[in-house]
Amino acid sequence: MGHFRSFPSHAVKLICLASLILACSCLAPLSNNFTGRSLGKGKVGLEGGVIAAGSALPVFKFSIGLSRNLDLGLQYDSFSMGLFGKYSFINNQESGFSLAGVAGGGIAVGGGYAYAGPALSYKLGALEPYFVARYNFVSYGKSSSSSGMSWDAGNYSYFQFTLGGVLWLGKGFGLNAEASFFSGLLGIEDMVGATVLAGAKIRF
Repeated sequence: MGHFRSFPSHAVKLICLASLILACSCLAPLSNNFTGRSLGKGKVGLEGGVIAAGSALPVFKFSIGLSRNLDLGLQYDSFSMGLFGKYSFINNQESGFSLAGVAGGGIAVGGGYAYAGPALSYKLGALEPYFVARYNFVSYGKSSSSSGMSWDAGNYSYFQFTLGGVLWLGKGFGLNAEASFFSGLLGIEDMVGATVLAGAKIRF
């Protein structure tokens, strides 16, 4: 009975935490973490890591394979939260070149974000380098600041180019790193240079 009585207070805390996260959301996701290969029907992907963008920020991604070539997932990137989809036009699971289209959208400050672009990768044994080129649109409902960054209210569009790689230590586990470069108007006053991510991937 004591656990049941404490449930409302825990629920309130979770709602407040979620509200704080969403209130601090801005930008489209700073990380990409996409290869050209899809998971495969019924398979699950978990990805997590830390991105250096003024300070160390956590990132997380959950996805599931809806078909051999189509993935759908949830993405949390410290400054954003939303859904994404990926469709592999060329999907070489074991080795070789793969090409996919990615698109996503989610919550930003008083508005939202959307992005789309291609993801290319080449699997060569345990190594899988990848490249992602993404067009982003963001809308900030109000001027604010968070985690050492400040942004101005308005609508902005910019390109993001990501070069990275995965070292697969097993069939379902890998370590990855990537660097992203930005071109265009982000609306961020303190955003200078590239962002760097280090993380891990799990497939099952």
